Amino acid sequence: MGGYVRKYWLLIGLYTLIGASGSLMGLGTSLLSRNLVDSVTGDSTVKILASALGYAGVGLFQLVISALRTRLSMRITMKVGNKIRSDIFAQILRTEWEHLSQFSSGDLLYRINGDTSVVVNNILTYLPNVASILISFGGAFWVMMQNDPWMALIALAGAPISFLSTRFSMRKMREFQKKQMELQSHKTVFNQEALQNMQMIKAFGLVDYFIQQYAEVQDQSLEYAMVQNTFQSKMTILTGLIGQLIGYACYGFAVFRLWQGQITYGTMTLFVSMATSLRGSFSGVLNLLPAAMRAGISAGRIMEVVQLPRESEEDLEKGRIMLERARRTGVQVEMRDVSVAYGDNGPVYTHANLLARPGEIIGLIGPSGQGKTTTLRVLLGLYHTQEGQVMVANPGSEMEPVSAGTRCLFSYIPQGNTLFSGTIADNMRMLRPDASDQEIIEALQTADAWEFVEKLEEGIDTQVREGGNRFSEGQKQRLSIARALLLHTPVLLLDEATSALDMATERRVLHNILRRDPLQTILVTAHRPSVLSMCNRVYKIQDGRFEEVNDAEIQAFLQGDKTT
Repeated sequence: MGGYVRKYWLLIGLYTLIGASGSLMGLGTSLLSRNLVDSVTGDSTVKILASALGYAGVGLFQLVISALRTRLSMRITMKVGNKIRSDIFAQILRTEWEHLSQFSSGDLLYRINGDTSVVVNNILTYLPNVASILISFGGAFWVMMQNDPWMALIALAGAPISFLSTRFSMRKMREFQKKQMELQSHKTVFNQEALQNMQMIKAFGLVDYFIQQYAEVQDQSLEYAMVQNTFQSKMTILTGLIGQLIGYACYGFAVFRLWQGQITYGTMTLFVSMATSLRGSFSGVLNLLPAAMRAGISAGRIMEVVQLPRESEEDLEKGRIMLERARRTGVQVEMRDVSVAYGDNGPVYTHANLLARPGEIIGLIGPSGQGKTTTLRVLLGLYHTQEGQVMVANPGSEMEPVSAGTRCLFSYIPQGNTLFSGTIADNMRMLRPDASDQEIIEALQTADAWEFVEKLEEGIDTQVREGGNRFSEGQKQRLSIARALLLHTPVLLLDEATSALDMATERRVLHNILRRDPLQTILVTAHRPSVLSMCNRVYKIQDGRFEEVNDAEIQAFLQGDKTT
């Protein structure tokens, strides 16, 4: 948080200055109020008029400053807050996927929005609040010391007790805040998963179950909030009682001094006002501690994510050079004696070897959960290998290890056919913002998708809707393939990307892809003979082994898969 303060010190300094102006105006108002009361009780018309004009002038100036402060504060808050959120969002997206996948998307969403908001608000309000409180505290204490040191000491009499009670409550509040943030994160996860899986919930008649679960999540949060509130209420009552006793003491002392004729009515009014300001300022200092604590907890939760290993971008230039050469030569992909494992779990497979040359289709088969999708993610540099090398190169050139920098050589169509809200054209142009309508149509034609897109009410400008739920699974697959083809990358990874297509359409799409770019290297995971029959080589991943198989072994696997 200190780093962000240094980064935006000018804007935060301006924000602090604006906030401090309010405290200065409040101090000035108290002094003018004393003069006005003394003028009235002294029956001095000239002084009454001057004091009244001064009092009104300061009030008017406060209104102007308040309006200006509100406008500038909003602008600075939005500007700095948006930059900090964007920075944290960017850091999370640049984190290595293998480490980031340990967190649920709902939890990450709450950290980006909820925790970041707490941090942003603390950064933008802590220094201004400290400055305002110190000005109020220092000004009130100075005024009281100038007029009556004993009154100043009485006003601060409750400070040690308040400080000790705050130290005690801070330890308990830290536990409360940490648990509350965990509960809020859990609520976000539950809500997101429920809304994303609405179709399944309805299909299995789980509506009542999820409504009940939602109510239980809310009740759990309410129950814990009430426990926290009970503790806070007790501490507030204790602090309030101390404050009231000190207030009565200050007021009684001021009345006593007035009765003795040692101070004027205006000075008494000033004493009472300054004593209230002094106690309020000290309480404000103590109240800043829980806010700082909440921000610290949120910052820690954010740091758990942003301090994960980042993806290396050192090979970006090498990837771009290889991509340019690929237009003439294509790209070769090779795995040499590779072993892969998930974290501390056992190996997915060991000593794997794979070769895919330009113009070839390479098939990956095997039971579900044995490592086919993992292999594609390894090629994309999303997973790291425990042993061996995964390399790419233009034929005749030096091999380079795969990384985030070589990811530009690949187009990936994952299982699930991810489509985003917006139009079909918007989804396509995510990968190539400069793509013309004609280029989009050509990619759709290659993926055998133009036939149904052309018939839509607005063609490529038709809204996809969230998750592409207006289209069938086969249509979503073809749209996903078309989007990947628009990039013209030398390597295409298809993860069961044609499983929802009939065999005739499936073969037509694959033939179209090969005709479009004879040098394109294609790796496909599949279970259907129509795809595997087009492959130059097929590798089977099963029981920790990764090996090339012949036609007879392919047929045996397919027959066993059907039996299963």
